[in-house]
Amino acid sequence: MSLQNIIEICVAIDIAILGIAYPIIVDKISNIGDKYKSQYIPVLFNYEFPQRSISITIRKKQFRISIFKLTLYLTLISLLFLIFQLPPTFNWNNFYINNSAKLIVFGLSTFLTVFFFIWLDKVILYNGKSTSILSNLKRRHEKLKNDSEKRQYILKAINEITFYAIEKQDEHLQETLLEFYYNVFGNIRRNHDKDKPLIYPVDLYFLVHKLNIESVNGENKKLRAIEHRAVSGSWLLGEGFDEIPISDETYSWLWRNIYTICDEPRLMKMFWANSFQYFDYRLRPITPEYNEGFTEIINQKEQKNREIDRDKFIEFHYALGGLVYYRKHYELIKYFFEYSQSNPPRYVLLPGTMTQIFHWFEYFRNDIKNRTSPIDSKFYFPELDNLGSSGQIKYWICSYIAILFIRQYSLHKDYVLQDFTGFPSLPENVMELSAWLDSISYFKKCLNDVIENETLLSELKFDTIVNEKQDDFINFIDNLKNEITDRIGQQKLEAPLSEEKIQSFYNKSNEIITKAFKQYDSILVKYDREFAKSELKISINGEKSLMSKSAFTEGDIPHFNFDTIFAQTITVNKIRQIIPNSFALSRTKRYLLNRNNILIGINKIIGSNKEIVIIGINIGFQTKKLLDESAYSNQIEYITSSRPLFRDVLFILRKNDLPAIEYRDIKEEEIQELKLVSINDHLKIYASVIDINTHDNRKIKDKWNLENQPDNLDFKVQIAITFLSTIYWKNERNVVQINLASEFEEQGIENSINDIEPILTKLKGNR
Repeated sequence: MSLQNIIEICVAIDIAILGIAYPIIVDKISNIGDKYKSQYIPVLFNYEFPQRSISITIRKKQFRISIFKLTLYLTLISLLFLIFQLPPTFNWNNFYINNSAKLIVFGLSTFLTVFFFIWLDKVILYNGKSTSILSNLKRRHEKLKNDSEKRQYILKAINEITFYAIEKQDEHLQETLLEFYYNVFGNIRRNHDKDKPLIYPVDLYFLVHKLNIESVNGENKKLRAIEHRAVSGSWLLGEGFDEIPISDETYSWLWRNIYTICDEPRLMKMFWANSFQYFDYRLRPITPEYNEGFTEIINQKEQKNREIDRDKFIEFHYALGGLVYYRKHYELIKYFFEYSQSNPPRYVLLPGTMTQIFHWFEYFRNDIKNRTSPIDSKFYFPELDNLGSSGQIKYWICSYIAILFIRQYSLHKDYVLQDFTGFPSLPENVMELSAWLDSISYFKKCLNDVIENETLLSELKFDTIVNEKQDDFINFIDNLKNEITDRIGQQKLEAPLSEEKIQSFYNKSNEIITKAFKQYDSILVKYDREFAKSELKISINGEKSLMSKSAFTEGDIPHFNFDTIFAQTITVNKIRQIIPNSFALSRTKRYLLNRNNILIGINKIIGSNKEIVIIGINIGFQTKKLLDESAYSNQIEYITSSRPLFRDVLFILRKNDLPAIEYRDIKEEEIQELKLVSINDHLKIYASVIDINTHDNRKIKDKWNLENQPDNLDFKVQIAITFLSTIYWKNERNVVQINLASEFEEQGIENSINDIEPILTKLKGNR
């Protein structure tokens, strides 16, 4: 068998592919994706066989080359075997060896031709009809795994085809695109944990947002179905009946879309209608399920989570109403107020009672009300991006709620039990009631501003209602304020004191008072009979006072440091002032020296006495450094005083002359009268907290001579920290006081060193 004309045929084919077809197709390849303004369709083409690249390593250097180009190179190289005819090795002589060069050329040319036609088909596909490439990409997307990189590129490419379809109004692509995205969003939702908020791939968020932008910027007359899915939120909220919590990321992207279309009433109506249906059918309250004995609800967690989801959805749409009011699209507000999908009408995205109105008004008015992020970052408004925008956004949303207040008076009863203007149910605890009370004045402002907006009232047909019911508005708000005030007063009056807070008051008071006495342990000795005849005795006792009752009750406005402030006051005004001041009262001599001669003076005062102690009160940095570097550093005890004039004062005395302290018992009558509880047996400290508003404690309240103040809701409790400690000084003592002269304070004439007398070792009597 012989191979006739094979070389001529193969070479002709190779030349045709290389010289004619290849340059033309390469030019076509360079234009792939231009039609769709796509960055990802060319990437997908490079994944196709034989355009796909492979990696080749030569001398530790890596090169990438497409399969088709590699085949082309190998085919050209194979022609060298025809040029350099070499004899068979090992004297092999058979058909295949003798014709090996021709067979290699034939084989590679065949592969090249086949690859060429496959390659040509791919080029035609990517440069051909939009429907063809879309169907191909859709089919391949369905076959790949979710986490595949190629699958992500296919999604990006299809998104670009979608933008092309909207731009060119190519209605032939709409059905395929709708089917594709229905499956994409649906599969994500079906495979997601139903108990966790759903976060979509970011490419889908970008898709929907850009479609919203295109819907605003262009006239979309043919692809209304795609526009509706993107604008209404159907894709992001889901087109099925699955109940998956909406994530914060999804809410954020929904607001971006609203921000984009807020000036297009036609598009806003689409969103409102879909939201209405979503809330009504897929966010309905969960019916309670009971155990077998009907004694316990077994799905309380699911009910609570559903209520949270409903509140977040309603919060979003109240903010949306504030945005529409800010943009002055009053006809759109009217659409919101009239839209319903049932007969008699139900308005599920709008309040049905005054309770809901004032609950949400307080929610948006209060800057820290259960919000995880500032209102201006969560619900930003166009052109309100400057400093202070948070207050403006709050104003527009609260004003929208004020419009809803007026709307309540326009509603007609369809059922006997409906009461649209009935008094709201007030919160249970004092803190919430106080927050509502704070909202009243701001609600009045927002309502008055709305009433003055004649264009709004005319558009909504509320002008007649306002003229007829304006007095009712005022009476309603005044009655609400009075009711809240009375409720706060009654709750504060009847609120029981918290045992936990009282115990905290006892513990912290004991800790603070004990610590205050302890810092003077080094300069006080234990009381004994030697001090019984002391003429200089100084007492330190506790105090009683009034404090707001709300500090000791639960569910009221919290009071910072309620359990420490009273003990700290006693420490500053009593202990830290009286003990150091007793040294000044007990002194037998006083000298005024300066920093240059103070050490000489101390040396002369001490003389030959060895059992000497130096007490430094409120010593400044420079003086302390001087003393610490002196020979008396080991004899000095530093203490503090709360007296502002006690600065840089030294007392020099014998250790035997240090004062004693006695912790004395409290009289039994006082314990009974103040209802005292022992909080420290060693220091004999007692404390109590008494609700003076009860009938049993009326006599205690009368002693404070409190006048009746009907407008004052701050009820009081009596707090007491009681102890009786006495400082004793010996009658015969030598206590020398040294003050340090200061250019900023007049203290008299400085003493010279010659004025100073040493402390006597044996005392003969008082000075």
